Amino acid sequence: MRDSNQRASATVTKSDGTTFRDFALQFQNGVNLRYGDGTAVPIVALEEDAEDSGHKALNYRSEPFWKRMNYAPETPLNGGHGGTGLVTTDINFTNVLSNSLIGSDPVTPIFTAKAGTPVRFRLFMGGGPQRNNAFNLHGHIWQQEPYNTNSTVIGFNPLSEWKGVLFGIGAGSHFDVVPMNGAGGKFKIPGDYLFRTQQSFQFDGGLWGIFRVAP
Repeated sequence: MRDSNQRASATVTKSDGTTFRDFALQFQNGVNLRYGDGTAVPIVALEEDAEDSGHKALNYRSEPFWKRMNYAPETPLNGGHGGTGLVTTDINFTNVLSNSLIGSDPVTPIFTAKAGTPVRFRLFMGGGPQRNNAFNLHGHIWQQEPYNTNSTVIGFNPLSEWKGVLFGIGAGSHFDVVPMNGAGGKFKIPGDYLFRTQQSFQFDGGLWGIFRVAP
């Protein structure tokens, strides 16, 4: 699992001798998950829309909340219409992202860099349903259009907007995210930073991972 994630990252040296960490992140909205016996994993409760019904993954790995919390993906969200039994609104999700819950890192990408290292995230979605995603990297900001020299070079663009969430990640799209001040932000703070899609169903479905900043 870790080998697959490592292939999605690299240290790149530019022509001026400076280096940066390069991370590739593929969004997948139409994954056909199967149980060990070959039967299809049901769609998540209330994802009746065809644009939402596929399972989710990043770089061919998924970390859905229903798996981490050990309940069936089709479990109802609430007990409406006289329903009985387990509903997800009765589950305490406080520590759902904590490694202590399952005793290990998530299987989705864990990108690593030393604090202050320049980094670039290459976001793309090769195909799938029309439902778009939104990339959120906690603790970091970036330019929406980080290009100069007639958009031929990645670099500081004084005319660009600043973003903390990038919208519009859909089938056939690709984006360059260049966090300001590099890994760990302005104050170069080490730690685990969550990256995720913004929408609740896709986030719950497994579209999240960790940007691990070392001292």
